[in-house]
Parts: sequence; C-alpha cells; structure tokens
Amino acid sequence: MKRAIIGGFISLIGSIWVLAIIISANNYAINGWTTPPGKIITQMIESNLMVWFGISVATIVLGIVLMIIEYFKKDN
Repeated sequence: MKRAIIGGFISLIGSIWVLAIIISANNYAINGWTTPPGKIITQMIESNLMVWFGISVATIVLGIVLMIIEYFKKDN
C-alpha cells in the first residue's frame, strides 16, 4: 500500500512538471511551425525544454508502474 501512495505522488509530481513545462514553452515566441511536430513541440524544442519534458514524462510512467506493481502484488 505504501508503494501505491508513493507511486501516486510521483506521478502527480510528474504531471505538475509537464504542466509547468507546457506553460513555460507556450510563453516562448516562435516565428513559424509545421504541422508534423506542431506548435507546442516546436516551442519546446526551440526553448530547450525537451529534455525536461522527457524527464517529467518518465516520472509519470515510473509512478504508474509503481502503482501497477503494487496492485498486482500478492500479499502473504
């Protein structure tokens, strides 16, 4: 049960990081963008936030994996 709570907090922190990165990238002005990457991804690339975006997405995935492992764990 403790790992499920920890996983929930880790994924919540990752979600807050993703939101903060998207908001800060949205404030970055760009001249133009193309359709395949899109506007927000282009803003993240030009403002050098893709590494932090990847770390925060990995944090979300880690939290979800911890919760899934705890869910399927058999207690004796």
